[in-house]
Amino acid sequence: MNPGSSDESLNYRCGWAQESSNIAVKAMGAPSRKTSMDVKQEVLDIPRALRETLGKGRPEYEALVRKTRWGDGPIYVVGNGPSFVAGLAAAYSIEALLGWPVVVRPTSVFKAYSLAALRPRSILLVISPSGEGEETLETVQAARSRGATILTVTHDSTGPLAQAADGVFLVRPGEESQWGVKQAILDQTVVAFISLIAARVLRRHHPQLDVLEQEFEKLPGSVEWVLTQMSDAALSLAEGLAGAGGFSIVGAGFYHPTALQAAFEVERLAGLHAEGFEVSEFSQGAKRGSRQEERVVFVSGSRCRLKKKVHQAAAQARTEGAKIFSLTDAEDRELAERSLIALLVPPLTEMSGSIVTHVLLAWMGYQLGCRRKHEPKAVERKGDVKRPGGGKR
Repeated sequence: MNPGSSDESLNYRCGWAQESSNIAVKAMGAPSRKTSMDVKQEVLDIPRALRETLGKGRPEYEALVRKTRWGDGPIYVVGNGPSFVAGLAAAYSIEALLGWPVVVRPTSVFKAYSLAALRPRSILLVISPSGEGEETLETVQAARSRGATILTVTHDSTGPLAQAADGVFLVRPGEESQWGVKQAILDQTVVAFISLIAARVLRRHHPQLDVLEQEFEKLPGSVEWVLTQMSDAALSLAEGLAGAGGFSIVGAGFYHPTALQAAFEVERLAGLHAEGFEVSEFSQGAKRGSRQEERVVFVSGSRCRLKKKVHQAAAQARTEGAKIFSLTDAEDRELAERSLIALLVPPLTEMSGSIVTHVLLAWMGYQLGCRRKHEPKAVERKGDVKRPGGGKR
């Protein structure tokens, strides 16, 4: 469907002022008794938490990077649930910036199948906000018995995991809630930031590292801008998705973990079924048959190395009858023009762009939850017209 070709097309473009694995995740579980205001407060606190975590964390992270004997084997990364997804983000970051192979496993899988791969001085990075899981601690003990070096990304500097580790990359979220939105975004940011610091300390200088450095310095302000200036755009996207029984979020490269985690958050925040996919897996799913009326959100950017794969998947899905939505940047015209609704953020590297996109998707999930909570459950009348994003229940 070309933009403007029918009365069901909604071409909403929101720009940003210039000054300013292959795995599918089927998210289960609905929000509990906390109110939508709790979610709003948590999401709006993300810029503050980013400033504190990155500002105070940088000297600590750099000291730990310099202290650690990295060796020449793969980096092993473990985590559960959202922490596993943060591990995927760590893999993309470490492999792209440092050129080191990374093995990412859910903690139980690593404990059952991968412990034997550890050698003395192997690096095991454990991502666990609480640092208290019994299985996590058992895995750490088993890895230590094999002579591995244990590093952790955690929110508790005095917890049992921090005490058992050789080094702690501390995340400072402040007050946390059971929603875990801020937690997931901070963990995704921290593993990328650690990789950047390690690349600056351990590798030859490259101009791209300076670009990333500048983007991370501006990241809290960038996120703040998204939350204050793109609220209407997020609401427009939420309205475009609200009438569906569910939808898919598809990403590639650094946007892959963002798609997986955002799908989980949307289901938690809005109670609407969502699935996250890596783009190649989503494309393989096209063999199942027609995607007629299926809603698909593609997350990407003009600097994503796999953007052509994303464009191809979006084109194919639209040909099969899917309704295409996107979060990308103003220079990714091909994806934007294929979309019924496109939210456009500024052009960024995919490492920081995927974080900004994650925040915007979380904000959209909050807006979607508010809309569904207050939408009247009226009986459909003959005169009612079904509009895109406003389907009957």
